[in-house]
Amino acid sequence: MSANEQPAFDVRLRSRRVQRELDSLREADYQRVVARLKALANDPRPQGCEKLYDDVHRVRVGDIRISYLVDEGNKRIEVGGIRRRSERTYKGIESLFQ
Repeated sequence: MSANEQPAFDVRLRSRRVQRELDSLREADYQRVVARLKALANDPRPQGCEKLYDDVHRVRVGDIRISYLVDEGNKRIEVGGIRRRSERTYKGIESLFQ
């Protein structure tokens, strides 16, 4: 992709809670997650992503999971969660995208 080429999708954080989850990461993890979010703008379903339900997917960045909704009609990716893998990572995932 050239420097002046626009990404295929607009990546947005769905809420202030997601912004806080991103901001609470250690610097190294933060940089890796931001890089993955930028990559999703051009490839919303990269190799290794997993479909959770409907148009909701998740990708792994080490032990961090990024849950996101792919909105093909509006060319937008809405990030609903950025969490370390644990028992609560996927609990209530449906409510993040309502």
